[in-house]
Amino acid sequence: QAFETQFEEMVCLAYRLPSIQNRFDFSGILTKRQAQLLGMVGISARVCDLPRDIRVSHPDFAYQKFTYQTLSLEKGDVFARFLLKKRDIRNSIAWIKTVLDNFEFSETNCEKPNYNLALKPNSFAISLTEAWRGEICHCALTDKAGALKHYKITDPSMHNWKALELSMRSMEISDFPINNKSYNLSYCGHDL
Repeated sequence: QAFETQFEEMVCLAYRLPSIQNRFDFSGILTKRQAQLLGMVGISARVCDLPRDIRVSHPDFAYQKFTYQTLSLEKGDVFARFLLKKRDIRNSIAWIKTVLDNFEFSETNCEKPNYNLALKPNSFAISLTEAWRGEICHCALTDKAGALKHYKITDPSMHNWKALELSMRSMEISDFPINNKSYNLSYCGHDL
């Protein structure tokens, strides 16, 4: 509750500042077509009216029982990224409250996980997770003995870096910091 109150106060203050509206509005615009061609994911895609969200397209565990409503906008600028992040946080808070309100307590004792499980030989596995930047893809490959041969993680920033470049075309260099931070991309792709 305290977080929600502080979050709403901060958002209201930021939203009402004319300087923020002036700098964010029509800055760093990306079109739906550009977003599609780039294969963008997460909020960066959703502000271009591409409702890409792993919680909805590939729901797992709690997302199967408690559906998550993906929000999207059409404008594709810094202000849209600000607004959608705000709405997504509100939506996430509401979803968490729903899950907690419907949580079923159990008297069953939980055992420690068995970390000595054998992996299936000659296999390839993929796992998709929606992170705050967008889709994270985990890929694992085992050898003929069932040992882990290769493991690769793709950060959502890998899909979205080109968007920053495109959205900066015909803009002043002074607009770069605001545009850059509106995407909030990972510089190394491993800070998961």
